[in-house]
Amino acid sequence: MKCPCGSEKNYSECCGVYHSGKALAPTAEALMRARYSAFAKNQMEYLQDTTDPQTLDQIDEEANREWAERAKFLKLEIIHAEEKGTKGTVEFKAYYNVDDEDFIHHEVSLFRKQAGEWFFKSGKIKEEKSK
Repeated sequence: MKCPCGSEKNYSECCGVYHSGKALAPTAEALMRARYSAFAKNQMEYLQDTTDPQTLDQIDEEANREWAERAKFLKLEIIHAEEKGTKGTVEFKAYYNVDDEDFIHHEVSLFRKQAGEWFFKSGKIKEEKSK
């Protein structure tokens, strides 16, 4: 089965390695891909474990779970990713469908590396201009 993150690799050789705890995501982009795959596979524990402990209380886990159960995840597009020391930024678009309606979630996410492990810190939704 192909990985939801769009890598074209099998899930078990891609984000599944991170979800199982066999490895840590080596980059902020890899963590972003693994988190997208966690939403697609409803792996809420992985999302909680990879959220920065300093911002974890700002995440509504139950709302995320309910949304992930209703959504069909279509594709992930990484627009830009960079790392500087212990800080990472990933701009992405997540394409999904809820109740037969397609959506695009466009976000710039901030990541922080602590003791060799990347964590999601926060995200800012970018406005999509209508065409």
